[in-house]
Amino acid sequence: MLLNPRPKEALMPTMTHPLLQDGVEARGYQIRALKNALTSSCLMVMPTGFGKTAVQWMLMAETLRLSDKKIILIAPTTGLVEQQQRMAREMINIDPETIVRYTGETPPNKRRLLWEKGKILMATSQVIRNDAINGVITLEDVALLIFDEAHHATGNHPYAQVGDLFLTANPEGYTLGATASPGTTKASILEVAKRLGIDRLDISKRDEAMLKPYAVELHNDIVPVELPETLNTLIYPLQEYQATEVETLQRMGFMAPVKNLTSKIITDAQQSVSRAISRRDARGYNAARKVSDVRRMHMLLDLLKTQGVIPATLFLDKAEDEGRTGDRGTNRFIAKPVIHNFRKAAETIGEIHPKVTQVIDMIASRLKQNPNSRILIFTEYRYTVQNLNLILESIDGVKVAPFIGQATSGKQKGMTQKEQLARLDEFRSGEVNVLVATSVGEEGLDVPSADLVLMYEPVPSAIRAIQRRGRTARQSSGTVKTLIARNTRDEFVNIAAKARERRMYKNLEEIQRMGRIPLRQPASGDVLSSFAVKLDKNEIPADKFLTIEQERLNLEF
Repeated sequence: MLLNPRPKEALMPTMTHPLLQDGVEARGYQIRALKNALTSSCLMVMPTGFGKTAVQWMLMAETLRLSDKKIILIAPTTGLVEQQQRMAREMINIDPETIVRYTGETPPNKRRLLWEKGKILMATSQVIRNDAINGVITLEDVALLIFDEAHHATGNHPYAQVGDLFLTANPEGYTLGATASPGTTKASILEVAKRLGIDRLDISKRDEAMLKPYAVELHNDIVPVELPETLNTLIYPLQEYQATEVETLQRMGFMAPVKNLTSKIITDAQQSVSRAISRRDARGYNAARKVSDVRRMHMLLDLLKTQGVIPATLFLDKAEDEGRTGDRGTNRFIAKPVIHNFRKAAETIGEIHPKVTQVIDMIASRLKQNPNSRILIFTEYRYTVQNLNLILESIDGVKVAPFIGQATSGKQKGMTQKEQLARLDEFRSGEVNVLVATSVGEEGLDVPSADLVLMYEPVPSAIRAIQRRGRTARQSSGTVKTLIARNTRDEFVNIAAKARERRMYKNLEEIQRMGRIPLRQPASGDVLSSFAVKLDKNEIPADKFLTIEQERLNLEF
């Protein structure tokens, strides 16, 4: 359990409150965030591993003291819901049975009883949305709604829909959005703020004075790999075929001349073709087939260059299965001689992508240094999860398992909620020491001992890059290694992700400086009157401790 671990000192200041258990360390930046959250609805931006959850506990405790209404915390996965319930039961001083889990695991006809019983409900957003719309619950009964991983609250995401429903039903209610990464653009950050009714920002940055004493060392290493000549030989005929099809589409006027083909360019071409077909332009039908082939070939080449031979063949196997159900476009693609020749060659070559060798070497080295290590591998593709699991199973000392979402993809079934929770427990206990995960594992995994994260490929989203890195260095020093195949999409994606992350912090600062989010009253120390900080046998008011910490750390750093 994460109880705000701190560099070892003689005395550790701790928070006291009538409804808070002992053991929550007093940190100035968390008290600052709490002060803002108690004053008005707040978007709390805090780096992963610095204790957003502790702020949530303190806010829940004070809300319970002030109101008889309920508190809801929504999280994106059932794993996080279970984790939040477990920790809240240990840290909040009320009957643990009134801190309930409210998810789709409970049948709808039994959830009403849970609602009536619970004071704090840890929930998934889909269930809260559905039950609020269907009248099973009423959001007027809620004093505080906490959105963990709040960056999801955009568009038609259930987070955003719950925010809309809550603000309509309960305009005087308070919200707290908690995230390490609220969005890259000003528009996306402001949309999150609008959908959650946010009145103020609280921004904590890893390198600011208030956080520096609690920062653990995070090594973020780029590991470049060169594609071997054998792999390039496999790629060449596929690439030449794609180039010919792209050139034809360009001559037909459906695709603009480009240096690097991207998914967006293919989507734009598809839209151009659709418009031609709607105009009854006969060329559109032939162009549609070519765009479809280019899209599949683009995916195949991306897998070959950045993932491996086996993931690429698994992609084609899945396409062949889909073709058997009557997808003529897929059948046409699979039957092409260039695809047939590739599959035949791949059978004899096996896996030769250098990323696989790097993963094996890094895992073996880490486990040799520390047999108790926990290692997380992130990848975009289930094909790669399947490939790495098969390969790593044969290595001594490696206890590997997959961690994927609930959706079924082709013949590969997803993991149920129960299986996901069991897998996290296995990883936490050491029964599994290498977890190969898709994006479902990016947010909020409570695995404090994860000391190595391998990113099999960079991700283009600043949010997802931050989430992945946040799975390590939570309590002790950790390492993130990102594998990048030279002269592939990996290089462009890595550059883009770094630029987006810098832009995110810049946009947050500009939004705050320009007052784009309306403020209520300035945060007052009075809202902290029920909190004190205990140091040895003495207690001081929490607001006074905050002032002392601000002065001390600003001077020190």
